[in-house]
Amino acid sequence: MKLKAILLGLTLGMASTLLAGDFVSYKELSTKLKKENKKAGNYATTDEVKKALKSKSWVVADVRTMEEWSAAHMKGAVRVGRQASEKGVALHALDDDDKLVKPNLIVVCNSAARASIEAQTFRQMGFDTVKIYDLYSWIDECNPVVTKYTVKKDKGGMNLKFGDFYAEHCKK
Repeated sequence: MKLKAILLGLTLGMASTLLAGDFVSYKELSTKLKKENKKAGNYATTDEVKKALKSKSWVVADVRTMEEWSAAHMKGAVRVGRQASEKGVALHALDDDDKLVKPNLIVVCNSAARASIEAQTFRQMGFDTVKIYDLYSWIDECNPVVTKYTVKKDKGGMNLKFGDFYAEHCKK
């Protein structure tokens, strides 16, 4: 009985060691996917993002957390988050009959790491074009962001408007 338990333990231990060798860390995966997106021409430029924000055939989907979104986001982008982002983007890209009416997508996060991973799923969903973009570039290139933070609590539903915010180096 002890011998069986020992053999079973060794077998399971060896199997988990073999499987662990296939594990790819988040950083490795996102770095690899970002490079692949750049090489394939799927890393959007700031001009492409600006055009997409105004276009009826594009969705600019932000996959960051609610806290990140509240701190700063592009006006016109939609927040789909990372939890069930497929459902979130479907709300903005499909009509009532589940037909794709916005076949093109730019996926945004702070550094394009999460966007690279989420873009894989969106491509499998059937979007014609899926590109990634990082909010850091948007801000560094002196484009405005909007915020939902207030001096008290988030009053986003009460039409409080603070205007556009720019990076410190953009102020003249």
